Amino acid sequence: MLSYLQCLRALCFFSLAVVFPVLGEVVDLKNGKVTLQDSHIWRELPASIELANIDSATLLQPLQTGYEHLPIAPSLGGESGSYITKLLLKPSADGHYFVVINANFIDIGLSAYVSGSQTRPQIEVFSQLADDATPHLLHFQSFAIQVNESETVELWLVIKAKQFPTPVSISFYDPATFYEYQIYNNGLSIAAITTMTLLALLAILVYLSTKKRVALTCAGYLGLHGIGWAAASGLLDDLFNIPTNSTYWGMMLFPFAIACAGQFVSDLFDCPSNHKKLFRFLRVFSVISVVLGVTMWFLPFTTGFLISHLLAMVWMILTLSIGVTMLKIRDYRAKYFLTGNLLYSASLGYYICAHSHYFGELPYSESAVVVALSVDCICILLCLAEWFKLQQIEFNRNYYLSRTDAMTKLGNRFALSECIEQLNGFYVVVYVDLDGLKTVNDRNGHQEGDKLIVETARLMQRSFSHRGSVFRSGGDEFVSILHAQSAPELEELTKSCRSHMDALSYELSQAWRRAGVSFGIATSVECDSAKDCIFLADKRMYQYKSINKKLA
Repeated sequence: MLSYLQCLRALCFFSLAVVFPVLGEVVDLKNGKVTLQDSHIWRELPASIELANIDSATLLQPLQTGYEHLPIAPSLGGESGSYITKLLLKPSADGHYFVVINANFIDIGLSAYVSGSQTRPQIEVFSQLADDATPHLLHFQSFAIQVNESETVELWLVIKAKQFPTPVSISFYDPATFYEYQIYNNGLSIAAITTMTLLALLAILVYLSTKKRVALTCAGYLGLHGIGWAAASGLLDDLFNIPTNSTYWGMMLFPFAIACAGQFVSDLFDCPSNHKKLFRFLRVFSVISVVLGVTMWFLPFTTGFLISHLLAMVWMILTLSIGVTMLKIRDYRAKYFLTGNLLYSASLGYYICAHSHYFGELPYSESAVVVALSVDCICILLCLAEWFKLQQIEFNRNYYLSRTDAMTKLGNRFALSECIEQLNGFYVVVYVDLDGLKTVNDRNGHQEGDKLIVETARLMQRSFSHRGSVFRSGGDEFVSILHAQSAPELEELTKSCRSHMDALSYELSQAWRRAGVSFGIATSVECDSAKDCIFLADKRMYQYKSINKKLA
């Protein structure tokens, strides 16, 4: 009895190990989605077999005949080459199902399936270069099979790629579930890629209008990521029918995107002037990225794939470190920068989990990365906007300081010159010279003299700011330019100016003995130009000062 049980157990193990692999994995097709995980379902084909010409059942037959002798691959994750599998499908209803090969890169993909009612196998091509007849599904390849509920379908799949980055599972969808998945998968990816591309074009327009290098490096950062993902997802080939497998280009363009990103970060945080060590590091890092990017086109894709992923790991660590460091020193341009990179890092973590055996298949993993990257690109553009905002604030500050007298806060000689160039219509020029300043300086010190200057400026502002502008044109000289709407109003304004200046001179003399002002007034109706008006007011001021000296 014991030996009988042992024999039965041995027979069961033999059936599981040999018979089922020969017959093929059995898949029950149900409503919704059914996924066959990549675990010992693929067999490796010899490298000597040329798959490019296998386009019929007759040419495929030698592969099927020798199927049981081929080595079984535990998983295709991280592998490259050609592989074949045989599946037995048991439909739950008549109609058609969609088969999705969950692999990013497929150079050659063939399917052949037969059922009891078919007299000859149905051959379907689903590779990246020959997918015009199959449903467009970004990031993956798909094809349809026609089935009957009462018949088991024998499905053969052959795939070839330079790299299978993740385990290659196989998913089966009923039509409603597939079309829903197609809409979400393609819609998210197209929206994200379009967002990146439009943001890159916007950055280019900003560069053309400002000539700031930070906008150009930002455009490279955004644009190369957008083009790379358009290629990697298959969208580029779908749009332009490229005669080569452009899905590999995303990986090959990545180092150049990182090089632009490094220079953008350097420009964004003003590293050449504020963070010299970081500037030198980012410059070297960008040069290395460019060199690696060029070299990758001459290396096997598996090597280039590894280089790009190592660069990605280094870059993510670097960006998160830079973002945290900049926030610590209160550089708030980093708030958008760090937010985007945190989201992108989280999506990469989700992507890794989705393609591991521990978490199982998680939905929309590629789309999640692309969408997260598009949000990261939005954050990058916000960083650029923040940079220009700070530049504008700094420009306005410098502009104000360059045209403002530090002591009195009045406009200085440069501001006066700009005002004169823009003068038109009816206006009054009041040229003022402060009397008694030297006496106050000699008797009470320059600090007291400064107080006299500041008080004069304050009183002139009080008298004239509602009608025009007041400037300090020299050490003890002031100019007011006041505006009127008509010649009669100009005459009234001139009289008002005289009374204001007399009152101002009296008020100063009460606080500082022998202090006061001499002034001259000229109007636009008396002169041909603003400069002539300034000259005439200055001349009248000196005449006024001369008369006061004689009276004193």
